[in-house]
Amino acid sequence: MKKFTQSRPITNKNLEKVPGNKPGVYRIQDSRKDVLYVGKAKGGRLDDRIREHKGEIPGGTRFSYKTTSNKDAAERLEKREIKEHKPSFNKEK
Repeated sequence: MKKFTQSRPITNKNLEKVPGNKPGVYRIQDSRKDVLYVGKAKGGRLDDRIREHKGEIPGGTRFSYKTTSNKDAAERLEKREIKEHKPSFNKEK
């Protein structure tokens, strides 16, 4: 099973390396790599979804992501990640 990528600072250079055409799940993290938010990109746009959160989440300076085979897999992974990490900026689902 593929793992999440290494945590990287949210910069335009790092976001250019994120695949924009695949579904997946991403984590927004603080400088200590604590997970603050977990989100999904169901139909691709993984790079755009991370970019949209840049500056929106106080303390969110880093990200990691994992691509999935389809949108259903992304939804399941997002739910598991929220349950595991209990990020403070995710609403209860």
